[in-house]
Amino acid sequence: MSDNGEQDRRQTPSPGHILSTFRLLIVAERHLGTKLTGILSPFGYHVTCIDDPNVARQTIGLMPPDLLILSGNFPKEESWNILRAVRTDRITQQLPVLMFFHSIDSENEVRAFQYGVDEIVDSSSQDIAIRARVRVLLRISAYRRRIENEKRRLELRVQERTKELMEITFSTVAALEKAAEFSDHETGQHMNRVAEYSCVLARELDLGSELIEKIRVYAPLHDVGKVGISHDILKKEGILSADEFEEMKRHTVLGYELLKAARADPVACNIALCHHERFDGSGYPNHLQANEIPIEARIVSVADVFDALITKRHYKQAMRPDMAFLCITSEMKNHFDANVLRAFAVRFDEIRDIWARLDGTLGG
Repeated sequence: MSDNGEQDRRQTPSPGHILSTFRLLIVAERHLGTKLTGILSPFGYHVTCIDDPNVARQTIGLMPPDLLILSGNFPKEESWNILRAVRTDRITQQLPVLMFFHSIDSENEVRAFQYGVDEIVDSSSQDIAIRARVRVLLRISAYRRRIENEKRRLELRVQERTKELMEITFSTVAALEKAAEFSDHETGQHMNRVAEYSCVLARELDLGSELIEKIRVYAPLHDVGKVGISHDILKKEGILSADEFEEMKRHTVLGYELLKAARADPVACNIALCHHERFDGSGYPNHLQANEIPIEARIVSVADVFDALITKRHYKQAMRPDMAFLCITSEMKNHFDANVLRAFAVRFDEIRDIWARLDGTLGG
């Protein structure tokens, strides 16, 4: 619409002719609301007028308009209370606000802009100027809504893509678990128990639902690199020679490279590579220390050692769970994160129950 008065009058539509889908909410005293409605309604805006500040606050929260026109003349700070509510609500904090005063003084002008008002008019403002400001603010409202819609669309695309990647990852995990199980049945059973222990510890440490779920899903892959280790070494009776042990240690790097090639989640890669690192730097393959070791690997490290101690292998007898607990929390405590050990102590009964459920026997 033109700002020229004559053109403005020529383009005034007939009553009931809808030109706009914009919804305007006028919160003002009755006489002012009537005046503003008369200025705006003929131009096709959907105008709602409310003269009760309490009702207005509820209405704005339930059904935010495209533009709020607010009287600055309500008694007892009511105008400012409405503004404060609008700007502190996540849903309405971007809502364009036009504020109307009987007369504008510098104090109210400064205060209004400090509260986040977008435009100010007063009784001396011409009708055409009020409409022009309304058009500008509605344009801003439309842009914001478009940006918000685009943001939601992108978020949905990210969620869909993330879901696709997780499904691919779960399939990869299942395939690699099965490969490890075929390679060494003993290893396959161990993988499942360590996964459950690790999930219990992650929950106790309150790492957040996303990381806890990743640890639950990826912990079984900590030994996946053993598919690349000779069966002669994996099945050897007795203690490994120095060279054989060096070869066995390669399973961490092999697992990491395998998962990296499969474009697995970094959490999975960290677990495979770092679950034999030790808090005091005595581990392998990179002799990481303390918080250099990813938290997911620090958790799996405790779970892995515990299960290894209480499991009978062809080269050793099983240790009783209570003795394994004492060994880890006293003799070997410098190898592990103290926070993970505290979680291990708090949830030890639950971890012992997992062993009994998945294995059916306890070390003797």
